[in-house]
Amino acid sequence: MKRKYEHLIKPLSAGRIEMESIKTTGTTETAAFNGPGNADKIVWLNGRDHLGGLELNFSWGFYSGLGDWHTGQDPHVHPYAECLVFVGLDSAKMNYLGAEIEVYLGKEQEVYTFDEPTVVVIPAGMPHCPLITKRMFSPKGYGFFLLCLGATPTTTWMGEGISEETLKQMAEMAEKQGIKLPMKSTVSKKRVAKNPTPPTGKYAHLLRPIRSGVFMERGSIAKELSQTCAAHYDEMKKRGEIPGPGYADHLSWMFGSDLDNLNMNFNWGYFSQPGVWHRGMGAVLSASPEVTLFAGLDPKDIDYLGASIEVEIGEEKERYIIERPSALIRPTGVPFYPVVTRWVDRPFAAYTVGLVGKPEIKFNPGGK
Repeated sequence: MKRKYEHLIKPLSAGRIEMESIKTTGTTETAAFNGPGNADKIVWLNGRDHLGGLELNFSWGFYSGLGDWHTGQDPHVHPYAECLVFVGLDSAKMNYLGAEIEVYLGKEQEVYTFDEPTVVVIPAGMPHCPLITKRMFSPKGYGFFLLCLGATPTTTWMGEGISEETLKQMAEMAEKQGIKLPMKSTVSKKRVAKNPTPPTGKYAHLLRPIRSGVFMERGSIAKELSQTCAAHYDEMKKRGEIPGPGYADHLSWMFGSDLDNLNMNFNWGYFSQPGVWHRGMGAVLSASPEVTLFAGLDPKDIDYLGASIEVEIGEEKERYIIERPSALIRPTGVPFYPVVTRWVDRPFAAYTVGLVGKPEIKFNPGGK
């Protein structure tokens, strides 16, 4: 029997991209699509196919290769803004990425390099990339996720090493293998040669350490760099939203004011303890849509979560158990009850993205 809210929980496997198949075809076309630095394993969900039409698409993947992510295709542009989020896989070290990354920004192709967990904000229409993994320090590799403000992944490639014919061949090859490419790709009529230039600082504000905003450890603010985020956290405490034993060991929360004033906020955290995430919340209704992603940290198995998560949805309090990497969609006006981690075999990660710069939440301690 179909339950009322089951459509709000999507296994991440619904958006799996078979990187192994792409990498082993041995053709020039797929080599251009997938450079040596691109994902080992990746899932990619979008509003068009998976999220009920939300103006959002996002990914989660594991990376361990060195080199360019999109050989010959970059720079590129999107019709929407996005955040590129680079994180480590060691749940005990929030500030450890385990790699050195190089990204080209703007029409000038200014080159910026970082080696700590970082958010790179890309405004709509701004040329960006190549993106290159220069060095790898961690034997696990690192994690990366995209947060894009568009229902349909859409890219216009500007590099000299790709053509419309190449895109057509890739699409035909994917169709034969039963692979659905998530992105709508076109090639710019104006090609741009790869031409890295030293950074002038023009785009430096678009790179933010992941610990910007509010950084929390075991429910307490460890470091605050954003007055907006800190004020919002104070509001939560006044409402009685007290972090419970199952809440994040380490968590960073960034609002639109931290993200070049994007109409987006998100948090990223590591979890290792059982228990309720927040006490005293009761029913929670968001004034704008949100999506929470639960992800494992095992780079060998992207389908492994290592924990059991319980959530109750709707006035009916339908109870759902999540034991594999999944996305939980939180539409406007639907009551959600406190998340509970039932058991943990291995630390896991979660991030929530909201489609507004500062979240507005209604809550009822009585739970109705």
